[in-house]
Amino acid sequence: MKSKLVPEYSRIVPSKDLHQMHLERQQLYPAEKFETYNDWFYFIHVDPIIRWWHAIGMMIGLFFYIIAAYETWIFGLGLKVILEVLIGVFFFFFLPLISHYVYDGGGTKSTPDKFHSTLIPVIHINLLTLTGRYDRWLRKFILKYPFTMKAWKLHEKEG
Repeated sequence: MKSKLVPEYSRIVPSKDLHQMHLERQQLYPAEKFETYNDWFYFIHVDPIIRWWHAIGMMIGLFFYIIAAYETWIFGLGLKVILEVLIGVFFFFFLPLISHYVYDGGGTKSTPDKFHSTLIPVIHINLLTLTGRYDRWLRKFILKYPFTMKAWKLHEKEG
């Protein structure tokens, strides 16, 4: 079985100490240490738990958007469609934000003014996660930013 790089302390239920570790990493590796803001954005999404929160939220949100678009096309705009769009927005955008507060105390999310520049990278991260190709991409990212190994305490894990 192929091994994957995972953070040593990746946990489904984060502890207060884990929140502190993420905040300390953020202070040691701010966006200014990267060639681009989007590179930093990729850096803050290395942990598989946070990436899965994001990917699942995106998929559920897309499902509601598709249903709303179909119903608008067939039946026209109505209250049900508006509700479906709002539910889609919650899952697509707000579940990832909530995951940052649960997982790292909200300290490592991007700022609202960077929404447009990070939309494509977050979709890219989600697709890499959903298709199982994230590890291959992460190894290339580490070649560009070798400190990622130490910052995230990455190690090989079978599976």
